[in-house]
Amino acid sequence: MSLSKHLFAGSLALVAMASAAGAQTPIVIRGASVIDPIRGTVAPNRTIVVEGTRIVRVGGPATPVPAGATIVDGTGQWAIPGLWDMHGHVVVWGMEEVLMPLNIANGITGFREMWGVTTELKRVREAVRAGTMVGPRFVFAGNIVDGWPPTRPGEVVVRTPEEGRHAVDSLVEAGAEFIKVYSLLDSASFTAIAERGRERGIPIAGHVPMSVSASYAAAQGQHSTEHLEGVMVGCSREESAIVARRQGWLRDRQRDSAAASPLMGEIRNVQSTILASFDVQRCDRLLRSLAARGMYQVPTMAVLRGISHLGDPAVVVAARTRYLPPAVRDMWDMIGRDTTFTRDSSSFRVYNRLEQRVVGRIAALGVPVLAGTDSPNPNTYPAFGLHDELELLVGAGFSPLNALRAATINPARYFAATDTMGTIAIGKVADIVLLGGNPLRNIRNTRAIRTVIANGRLFDRAALDGLLEAAAAKASAPPPTPH
Repeated sequence: MSLSKHLFAGSLALVAMASAAGAQTPIVIRGASVIDPIRGTVAPNRTIVVEGTRIVRVGGPATPVPAGATIVDGTGQWAIPGLWDMHGHVVVWGMEEVLMPLNIANGITGFREMWGVTTELKRVREAVRAGTMVGPRFVFAGNIVDGWPPTRPGEVVVRTPEEGRHAVDSLVEAGAEFIKVYSLLDSASFTAIAERGRERGIPIAGHVPMSVSASYAAAQGQHSTEHLEGVMVGCSREESAIVARRQGWLRDRQRDSAAASPLMGEIRNVQSTILASFDVQRCDRLLRSLAARGMYQVPTMAVLRGISHLGDPAVVVAARTRYLPPAVRDMWDMIGRDTTFTRDSSSFRVYNRLEQRVVGRIAALGVPVLAGTDSPNPNTYPAFGLHDELELLVGAGFSPLNALRAATINPARYFAATDTMGTIAIGKVADIVLLGGNPLRNIRNTRAIRTVIANGRLFDRAALDGLLEAAAAKASAPPPTPH
């Protein structure tokens, strides 16, 4: 079994499970135009037959349909595979009762959970499997693996290679489906984690640690890198000096975190160096080499824009705030008051324009990309943010087709699961979204959702509106009174 097959094995169990209500009534979509994200073609007037959790027939108007099936009129609509958010935080801080249904309402039938407690993640997965919670299938990492001192509570702290190997073993035994590595790992510990990951057959993904280059992380088998971490450094003529400086900074921080320069100060200084030494030819060589080694890029443009535009009313969407749980609102307010960010907002925005340029090079070179949001970080709206991400990819130079691929067939390729997901075809999982407009003409049409079928469960527009209203009500409800 390949590493990515191992990664997908746990969530694949959801595919074969019917809802708690028992056998599902067959569903037939008639008249829709089916988009093939591999070929970029549109097949008009198709009939799609779903039985249980699988697509069993796709054909023309004369395709036979089961007796008693629920008929969905897809005339004038476009059918795409269910969308994936490949970098999200949904099952954290007790927000899943709001965010899981909110994802379905936005056509997201799968996500990669980048942080969380495995016992809680398993509980939520079982609730979806049993039909007591509406939500997508998901793949999860469990706790983040980071260096000393950690950047947030709940991380698995690694100080030595031996602790790194033990962290991988513990997470595998707890049920994690991949290992998320983080910024503060020293190079020896990161190498030990990657080696143990290969031995245990579990992928490594996440940040490129500050102590190594993106090329080194890819050579060690890191399957994806998030937020252009390491990539921006690798596009600089000063990459070697930056990595060496960061290794020294990490040693100083480990010895005495109070005496070391602040993390955000270190990030700002490096950003200034990258802006002054950016080399597009070097960047292209790096991106080609990362792709050749099988490393996917997850740019998370939505969060990069959100963080660089704190306090900018242009990125605030008032209509979506009603879906934000209190914990998210509080976090956004706290970061918005942090002068570490707001004081240097203009320089962050200049750097963000360079990040957009690098994503444009990723598009031009055909580097494999996954659509991810990193919601619910500031100004990155849960679920809705995936549609923002697709638009930002197009704005950076992706065609609408390639942006759509980043949320459909590319996740299937990443998980080595193209036999199960990523297209609308016989035998595939019944994750389907019907749209009122053609997303290949305008990527904004991914928002024009008319119907969602998630693991064979039908949600028409009225049901989707009900999910939205219920999510808003739960988000605004006062927290339970402690006993």
